[in-house]
Amino acid sequence: MKERTLHTILDGFGKPELEDLATLLGRDVNPKTRKSQLVEEMDDYLKAEPRRWMSHLLERDVRLLKNLVHAGPEKIQYMDFADYPSLLEVTGIVESDDSDENYHKVWISREVYDIVSADIDKVIRSGEKSGQYELERVCLGYLNLYGILPTERFLDVVMEWYEQTQESPDYDRLSRMLAQSPLVKMYRYNDRWGDYVCSPCVENIDEIFSRREELKQRGFEKFTAAQAREAGSGAPYFTVGMKTQAGMQLEQMYRRVGYEGFELVKAQHDTWVEAQYTEGINDALFQPLIDSPLYPELDDDSWLACCEIVAQYADSIPKWVLCGRTAADTGLLKADWSIWKTRMREEKKAAEAASASEDYPHWTMPEPTITDGFATDLNSDFLPMGFAIPHVAPNDPCPCGSGLRYCRCHGKYLS
Repeated sequence: MKERTLHTILDGFGKPELEDLATLLGRDVNPKTRKSQLVEEMDDYLKAEPRRWMSHLLERDVRLLKNLVHAGPEKIQYMDFADYPSLLEVTGIVESDDSDENYHKVWISREVYDIVSADIDKVIRSGEKSGQYELERVCLGYLNLYGILPTERFLDVVMEWYEQTQESPDYDRLSRMLAQSPLVKMYRYNDRWGDYVCSPCVENIDEIFSRREELKQRGFEKFTAAQAREAGSGAPYFTVGMKTQAGMQLEQMYRRVGYEGFELVKAQHDTWVEAQYTEGINDALFQPLIDSPLYPELDDDSWLACCEIVAQYADSIPKWVLCGRTAADTGLLKADWSIWKTRMREEKKAAEAASASEDYPHWTMPEPTITDGFATDLNSDFLPMGFAIPHVAPNDPCPCGSGLRYCRCHGKYLS
């Protein structure tokens, strides 16, 4: 595990990127400064004033640092792939490795550990006490509910929240906090669509704006402070609408199919994000259900009932394209789960036809292969660890020739 020094990391950026990083981390720089000098200044700043620059990070980044500090220097932590990377990972201050497609590995070097370890807990306490993180969650919540907001409208809704929740609102303080907020700095854009702020979970800004124009979506739905706070908590694995009836049914269903802990949170988050892009049938919307631990045990009726719960949730949540309105209220972009009924009927017919054929009953699995490092033959007294069959994707045709998808045929028993 080859570590890079902070100086090397900073030197790898161009001057414009270094200037942007300095701005994000609260360091004023002279635009006339040469790059080599700017690298030295930023290296000194990161080492000498960790509390200052950590206080300019998003809460997610600070808590990531805390987890890595508690794990220890150069201790790899295995994490899931988030929808958007943290600033620390993008800059390289936190080391990461994505060479294994199944795991996102992160760790901190001894150098970074020595810089931040003494102050990380103080920074988090300060962020909580000052209200910085609460403001950040609410801002993220509104952005997650709307997807994209004109900057002026964004400032209005944040101001409304502030007035509703503060006994003696200090507007100058709110203005300073927003001006210094890394969230506003990172997710504010000014381009052909105007001046706006965007949720970090939005991948295609042009698509959202274009679809809004096609559907003639104007104005924005109103949300309560509680809704905004819920929608902005748990970064980067946000989930919207889990306290509604449809959201609670979704959570209960996912628990019944075997999800718990972080995997439950991730399944809910993925469902919410995919619901934003649902127009008619969207197979990816049902992927968390297909990936659930108990999915192979679901009979056809149970599977369809689960699909209906997912679709009802997708139709009940605020959609970015609809400016925060729902598919159920507008009748637009509704999830059509009825196609799964048709697919089930087709698969049943295919199964009946396959069972009457001569080839299907006599089909056998391919010979298992032996993983390197385990038994070298199949004559052992015990089943060798590491034996495998050729991989078949869940929605690919089953190799037995039945005409069914693998996940609805032999995949039920062999996954």
